[in-house]
Amino acid sequence: MGQSAESVTYDLFWRYPGSYTNRKNQVLNQVNNFLKVKGKFLTLWKEAIEKLQDCFNQLESSINKVRNTIGSTRKISTLTDKYTKEFQSILTKYSDEVLQLNKDDYYSLKYIVQKNKKLEFSLMIENILKLNDFNFDNYKIFKFATNSQEGTMMQLNSNIMAEDINSLRKNLDELKLELKQEERELRNLEAE
Repeated sequence: MGQSAESVTYDLFWRYPGSYTNRKNQVLNQVNNFLKVKGKFLTLWKEAIEKLQDCFNQLESSINKVRNTIGSTRKISTLTDKYTKEFQSILTKYSDEVLQLNKDDYYSLKYIVQKNKKLEFSLMIENILKLNDFNFDNYKIFKFATNSQEGTMMQLNSNIMAEDINSLRKNLDELKLELKQEERELRNLEAE
């Protein structure tokens, strides 16, 4: 007959107290690493938004300066091309850096939790962090900057850039709330 997770934890705790503690600490260390990486990810995402906002502001300022000059249409088009490329370049740079940052730590955490799945503690962590439902698409900048994807031939105007920046901000705010909730639930779990 199979044992409940609670009885397995009880057996491990009383038969091998060092083993249980070591395994729990191993899981906690990996959880903390993952949360740090998630925090760094959010910092990079915020940094990307700031650089995109700066690019947007430069485009707006440049367009306003040349708007009333002779031949302004050509100059505006040239400026828009320049800032479209810069905007897409920033997105590409951060997309590549950020995605690489998350995957290895996620898979390491998932492995440690699976390895220790008989511990009730690991199951609780799996649920808090939603490891079985983790979706890397939520961490792809291009998913939320749909107008600005690299390789699109479309010239971006300031309205399109503003839409993408707002979309990125909204997603960043949602991810920050998710991280705070996870940290709160994990602190409560550790306190038990």
